[in-house]
Amino acid sequence: MDVVIIGGGVAGCITGENIDGEVLIVEEHPAIGVPLQCAGIVSVRGAKEMGYPAGVVNKVRGAYIYSKNYMVKIGDDRIRAYVYERKIMDKSIAKRAAKKCSFLLKSHADVNGKNVVINKMGERIVVKPEAIVLAEGVRGYIGKKLGLIKEREILSSVQFEIVGVDVEEDMVHVFLDKRYSKEFFTWIIPMGKDRVRVGLLDKGNSYKNLIKFINENERAKELLKNGTIIEFSSGALPIGYLKKTVKDNILLVGDCACQVKPLSGGGLYYSSLCGKIAGKVISKYLNGEIDSLDIYDKLWKKEIGDEIRRSLLVRKIFLKLSNETIDNLIYKLSKSDLIDYINKYGDMDKQAGLAIKILKSLDVGLGLKILRDLI
Repeated sequence: MDVVIIGGGVAGCITGENIDGEVLIVEEHPAIGVPLQCAGIVSVRGAKEMGYPAGVVNKVRGAYIYSKNYMVKIGDDRIRAYVYERKIMDKSIAKRAAKKCSFLLKSHADVNGKNVVINKMGERIVVKPEAIVLAEGVRGYIGKKLGLIKEREILSSVQFEIVGVDVEEDMVHVFLDKRYSKEFFTWIIPMGKDRVRVGLLDKGNSYKNLIKFINENERAKELLKNGTIIEFSSGALPIGYLKKTVKDNILLVGDCACQVKPLSGGGLYYSSLCGKIAGKVISKYLNGEIDSLDIYDKLWKKEIGDEIRRSLLVRKIFLKLSNETIDNLIYKLSKSDLIDYINKYGDMDKQAGLAIKILKSLDVGLGLKILRDLI
């Protein structure tokens, strides 16, 4: 066995399909794509990076962004993102990976030195691969044990799927209102004509806050009236920047590597991009072109490292803002000529630069010292 990948999600599968060698993917759940732990909205660039998997249920061209008292509309006629049915999407990517990789489902794995110890329904299997990929998700048990996963922030997510609603199919609703989410935001994502995902990320009692949002927010009550909840899901999101994602013959990819956008929480594009990089590095390692995996750290950070670091600094500013300041920001934005600029140059996958421009242009006392450090 050349490579063992621990985790059969998007990050693990895309890494596996890009490795030239014998690959085993070990997944703890009994099926790929469950449980659902994601809003399932992916930029057009992200969908391309994933290889255009099956499962698209909607296309989005913009967003309504709300503060406590104001709203601004962003978007034009261009399609900016796809909404996926994650169960279908994940299985579509896994089917591709299965052409090159073997799978062990409902199996737990750990790393002991250079060995991978697998528990498959009570059967103990020990494998000594040339390389090990940790794609174990936000929990990152093995990565923490190895000392790679250290300083990071963990947010909890909750989400309902609701049917029987009447919303614009191609517009997302984002609520920057700290009455419901102090640490992040709340969303309503259309999945088609009469179906939406409603969720939030935060610290603390996210479920209680989401129920409060649905019952108390006037816009949400209007959009979701007559709706029926048919699915509940929960999960977690890591935010941070790891100094190292390689140790000996082990590398991290995806959520456990904090390859996540700090300003929106999206991880599918970054996981796909970094999975491909990991696959190519491991292939070179296996055929003797390189004698270590260390270059992986440099390569993925060259692609998205600066964006993550800058976004983390912008996030520090956001955490200090009151609802009143956010109100002021959204009001000024709605009256400014920045909307045309955002529609023309806005990028779901490169958010920090635009956020900095908005904060500087709409000077509302938003930590100018920190902004100077960003430049």
